Amino acid sequence: MHFDPLRPNRFLCGDERYEFAHGTNSVCVYDIHTLDFVKEIPVGQEPDCHSTSLNNRFLYIACADGLYIISQESLEVVNIVDTGHVYATNVMPDGGTMLLHDSLGGILVLKFIQDMQKISILKRIDVLGKNVPLETLGGKGHFIGDGRYYLCAAWQDAALYTIDLTDYTAKKYMSSPFLLLGDDLVVTPDKSKAYVACYQSPSSIAVIDIAGRKLIKMIHTGTGTCGLTMTNDERYVIGSNDQDDSISVIDTKRDEVAAVHNARAGFDHLGIKGYIQGISIGQNDEVYVYGCSGNGAIVRFDDITGEGRWTISYPGGRANSNQ
Repeated sequence: MHFDPLRPNRFLCGDERYEFAHGTNSVCVYDIHTLDFVKEIPVGQEPDCHSTSLNNRFLYIACADGLYIISQESLEVVNIVDTGHVYATNVMPDGGTMLLHDSLGGILVLKFIQDMQKISILKRIDVLGKNVPLETLGGKGHFIGDGRYYLCAAWQDAALYTIDLTDYTAKKYMSSPFLLLGDDLVVTPDKSKAYVACYQSPSSIAVIDIAGRKLIKMIHTGTGTCGLTMTNDERYVIGSNDQDDSISVIDTKRDEVAAVHNARAGFDHLGIKGYIQGISIGQNDEVYVYGCSGNGAIVRFDDITGEGRWTISYPGGRANSNQ
């Protein structure tokens, strides 16, 4: 199974009840099996990335006024960690650590994240060394060096950085002008290649030779490529394109686009905006992408290497590609 720092619980193949999207200062909860809307939960300002705990008891959502934590038992906020403005939540494979990207180009290391009595900030890593508002790192990262290093992109810095998970120090790994506005990053199973979502125009997914620390190729995708995940066998990389309301499926053996699936017609039918960004892979290779327009919408794509069916659900209704 692919380990996704946003949905680490799926790595353990346990039961799931919910999928999530964010609304206007809220989290919208959906039944993961039917995609029916369940509840809207108020959280902080400007909610951004959210992730689940490894044991799937908690949902963490990064906001402008802190990290909000929701119990999946009660579907209520049970804790707020005073982190300042944060936007990217990455749960580590040990289940107890989170790397929380802040709005000043740094990372907060949180410990004991599954214990609401002990959860705390261990340290802040000043990765970019600028402390300039909104000059930030990218979103989701992944692991190299036998899991010792967390590799991530930098949104404004056109570079990749590593975080040493033994002492939580940061180093620049490589740079390239093509990596400007780098967001999510994933790594192949053999650790030979990394793929980086590059939002700049024209939007692309950059292919990186990890050992050589060099750019191999730019794969042109949809407009506004930002989120990345992988199928569970890690053969395909899937990118979300927020300006197209589409996903691009990349074959890692050929490093070419294998399929593009677009849900724009569904958003038009519902009369709402999509702006789909955050992406994760399900246990059966279904793909979940949540919208960032404030309406709480979520999209599920099925059969992504085939016909690419989609379903959109939001508190006001739903649509699917069979309509």
